[in-house]
Amino acid sequence: MKEDEIERLADLLFDKIMQRQEEADAEYAEQIQKLVNEGYTISSHQVEQFKDELGLDDEERLVGELARLQTIMMIFEGKEQYEKAAMIQKKIRKINKRLNNGSGKY
Repeated sequence: MKEDEIERLADLLFDKIMQRQEEADAEYAEQIQKLVNEGYTISSHQVEQFKDELGLDDEERLVGELARLQTIMMIFEGKEQYEKAAMIQKKIRKINKRLNNGSGKY
């Protein structure tokens, strides 16, 4: 297999993975919306009870999401898919804004 064929295959695989992730995200959002529409609520006690099983706090989860999005953005930029990279950049800015809170830490 030639290098350009390998690259094309990798692009196709990546696109398929991203498509399936988007479908799963949409399905999850629909399920959550259905629960909300049916009157399901989560009390603050339940929120504490069901925190991340790794014990991550909000800041740690946001830092992990930031790292994931930065990696995806670099992939899009490398593939010269600048429109997708710009969409990811918007998400990165939102996370940075939440993390910074004026601290300049991130």
